[in-house]
Amino acid sequence: MRKVLFGVTIPLTANAFLSEQLVELAKQGWDVHLAVSPVDGYQQLLALEGVHVHPIPMKRGPSLVADLRSLVSWLRLIKQLKPNLVVASTPKAGLLGMLSSRIQKTPVRLYHVRGLRAEGLEGLMARISLFSEKIAISSATDVLCDSKSLLVKMRELQLLPSNDGIVLGEGSCCGVDVDRFRPPTSEERLISRAKLGLGEKDFVIGFVGRLAIDKGIRELVTAVGLLFRSNPEVKLVLVGPIEQEDVREISTFLREIESAPWAILTGPQDDTASSYWAFDLFCSPSYREGFPVAILEAQAAGVPVVTTHATGCTDSISPGITGLLVDPRDASMLSEAIERLMRDRALMNSMSNSARERTTHQFNKTMVQERFIQYLEPLTLNSGAIGN
Repeated sequence: MRKVLFGVTIPLTANAFLSEQLVELAKQGWDVHLAVSPVDGYQQLLALEGVHVHPIPMKRGPSLVADLRSLVSWLRLIKQLKPNLVVASTPKAGLLGMLSSRIQKTPVRLYHVRGLRAEGLEGLMARISLFSEKIAISSATDVLCDSKSLLVKMRELQLLPSNDGIVLGEGSCCGVDVDRFRPPTSEERLISRAKLGLGEKDFVIGFVGRLAIDKGIRELVTAVGLLFRSNPEVKLVLVGPIEQEDVREISTFLREIESAPWAILTGPQDDTASSYWAFDLFCSPSYREGFPVAILEAQAAGVPVVTTHATGCTDSISPGITGLLVDPRDASMLSEAIERLMRDRALMNSMSNSARERTTHQFNKTMVQERFIQYLEPLTLNSGAIGN
C-alpha cells in the first residue's frame, strides 16, 4: 500500500482545498496522513474518512525557536511513518515538510505551491520568504504550481530553473463544485438579495474571501465609493472574515464605511454558495494569488468577474469573455472597469453564460481532483530531479 503524508500549516487550507482529495485517495487504497497545526478547524479534519491526522504546531510567521520545534516534530513523524511520498504546501508547512522529508530520505517529495507569500511582503520579510521558498524547492524532488502565471513568476524570480515545475491542465488547486455553485433561479436571486436588504434595481458588486490588504479590499472599497457618487444604485457586499494579520488596519478602514448606504458587511458565512446569487458582478482586486477559488465559484454561478493582472488572478478568467482584468492597487482603473460593465448589460449577460460554461468544462471539481490523483500515482515510480 502506498503511503502519503500531506502537510499544510493551518486546518483552514486543508478543509477548504484538500479534504475531498484526501478522502478520495483513501477510498482508492492509499494510506493517507495529514500533518497540520491543531488550531481552529482541526476537529473537523479528524472526521475525514480514512485520513490519519497528526497535530504539528506551526507558526505562520518566522519564529526560529518555534520552527525548530516544528521541524523536530516533522522529522519524528516521517521517521515513524516512512511514507513513499510527502506532499507539502503553504509556506511554513512547505518549508518544514520538504526539509524534513529530505533529511529523512523520503523517496518522493512534492512541493505544492499554492501562491508566493513574498509577493505580498516587502523588504526583509520578502527576502526571508523567498529564501524559505528556495530551501523548500531545493529539498523537493517535484514542484507543482496551481497556475501557469505562478510557475512563470517562480522562474522569473529564479526559484525554479526554466525546465522545472508543472501545472496540471489549466490550473486550480481543487476546482469548483459546479452543482453547488450554479446560477440561481429568479426566485432564489430575489430571496438572496432580500436577505441582504437589497432591491431589485440595485447593482450589486460582491466579494467573498478573507478581508485582507493583499486581497485589494482597500482598492475595492475606494472604487465602489467613487462609483456611488454618480450611481446611487451601486451596492458593495463583502462576505468573509477579517484577516487577523491585518486586523488593526482593515478593521479601522471598514469601520469608516459601516454606516455607508452602499456597503454591506456580512462577516464569515458557513455556506457562501447563495451569496453569489445576490451579485451582479464579482470583484477580486488581489495583489497575488495561487489560483483564486472564489473567482471560479463566482463564474460557476454565472457571475462576471473583474480581477487583476496579478499572479494567479490572470489565469482565473478569460479576459473580455468571462470578465475584465485591471492593474492591482489601482482603484480608479477598477472603478472604470466596473462602470463599463454596468453600462453594457449585453456584455455582462454574454460573460455570465461564458463564465458558467468555462468553469463547467475546465474547472469542474471532479475533473481537477482526478487529474491530481492521476498525477500522484506514478510519482513514487518516477520522481523529478530537483534537489536529489
